[in-house]
Amino acid sequence: MKDNRLKEQVLKDIREAMIDKNVIADCDVPSTPGSTFLHAGDDDLSVVFAKKFTSAGGKLHYCYNEADIRKRIIEIQQQYNNVAIGCASENLTTFLGHLNVENCCTCDLSHRYPLGAILCEALIAWQGSIVISSNLGLGITVPALPEATIVLAFTSQVVTDWEIANQRIKQLYPEYPEQVIITNPASYAYRKGMQKIYLILIEDEN
Repeated sequence: MKDNRLKEQVLKDIREAMIDKNVIADCDVPSTPGSTFLHAGDDDLSVVFAKKFTSAGGKLHYCYNEADIRKRIIEIQQQYNNVAIGCASENLTTFLGHLNVENCCTCDLSHRYPLGAILCEALIAWQGSIVISSNLGLGITVPALPEATIVLAFTSQVVTDWEIANQRIKQLYPEYPEQVIITNPASYAYRKGMQKIYLILIEDEN
């Protein structure tokens, strides 16, 4: 799928189709990480990921530019009465400040935030899962993440499976992160306290 305008429409259609979906079928729950490889054919991996992610109950917003990113984050923040967004890292706090997103701060580990924001290492298409590591911020563990978490990711981070995501992590860091979390709305997140994942998927591929 080479036309970004077509991909944008497909991703938006997926989000709108799933916006009122409350029941998650057992067949939609991604399995645990393994060696399964997704043969995406001619489909864009971002679209494959979006279908899996939204069918598992995730909220996806596809963005082209900073104005769109800001709009989506503010819309989410308004759903939570404009509470402070706890950012996992100072860099992320600075970025949201650059977008003129108000009431956001770098996480204080002693404070529990109702809404948080974090980056990710990769998105796994065949699972609709998000890979997060302890190298991305302060005290990143699943219990420490807020019940509602905004994840910012790029389309270039979408990979077919865990093996490729793991290779990227090894290439990125001199030492492997202390913790690596693979989570999605249907499995780890709901069992360990996270109730909603809002994914801001940013187009960075031509």
